[in-house]
Amino acid sequence: MDLTRLAPWPITASAMERIARGLNNDTYFVYAREGEFVLRVYRNTADPERVRFEHELLGRVATQGLPFAVPAPVRTREGDTLAVLETDDGPRLATLFFRIPGEPSSGTAHDAWLAGRALAQLDAALALVELPVRAPLALGVVHRLVPDPIAALDDLKLGADRARIDELFRHVIEVRDALAASLPRQIVHGDFGYINVLLENDVVTGVLDFEFAEGDMRAADLACAIYITIVRTPEADRWAVLDALIGGYRRALPLDPTEAAAIPELLLRRSAFGIAHWIGRWRAGLCGPEEPLARVGRNALLNAWLTAHGPRLVLAVAGEKLPVRR
Repeated sequence: MDLTRLAPWPITASAMERIARGLNNDTYFVYAREGEFVLRVYRNTADPERVRFEHELLGRVATQGLPFAVPAPVRTREGDTLAVLETDDGPRLATLFFRIPGEPSSGTAHDAWLAGRALAQLDAALALVELPVRAPLALGVVHRLVPDPIAALDDLKLGADRARIDELFRHVIEVRDALAASLPRQIVHGDFGYINVLLENDVVTGVLDFEFAEGDMRAADLACAIYITIVRTPEADRWAVLDALIGGYRRALPLDPTEAAAIPELLLRRSAFGIAHWIGRWRAGLCGPEEPLARVGRNALLNAWLTAHGPRLVLAVAGEKLPVRR
């Protein structure tokens, strides 16, 4: 991207470097006389109100006294936090953020404990933000191009997997209201990934990527982190990383027993949301069919893992352990 595209902001840029971070947007490091910045060009939404809500939320979270930073937008020459850039793919919403020092955490047990604690600290801060808490998302509104998720499965060549995903979608739709009525609700981050937690000298310096932050069940954030860990961590390391992640989270924000018991359901919900989201991105031309199909494969892994380890997971989230066999 040409440096002239940075004209909306009052900086004198000398270089820009595209970085492979995240899957939903285009991200660049920007080096300028005034300091270092991060440019996000949104590919996942063209709705300015959605982005403005993200910026409003970030401003309020920044006042909550967290021990790490959250992204802070740089205002344009017109005083806005949002600009429209002309790109090779047409006009795109864009925001320039001050760069937070640190490097993305990894999926090791050591980093997972730090990331889990930071996520819990963030959730505690988000609970104090005075913004309307909308009802938890239904499966049919995860992506605007997938209003009928079950019918959308016809687009994919699922073969023998079709019945399993159809059953998953119907189950998630059926239990939504009961989950929403029984669990504490607040604004949550909504898109945990180890890559979104920055570390420097074993200290969390920042948490990134709030574009999916919105009202949901509080336990959905930890469920998202657990889901990412299950599907991306090698089997030999999985429980060590999970125990560290959950332990770090519980150090700052223990969930109540009802939330712990709901974690398996929230994991299935997260799996279904991921499939619907990536069907939508495929329909939008932002990826190929291999991306939603990969999430279908992850669902099979999740199902098998929950069958074998679900009770132990619930106890871990509740701060308990399986009884020792005698």
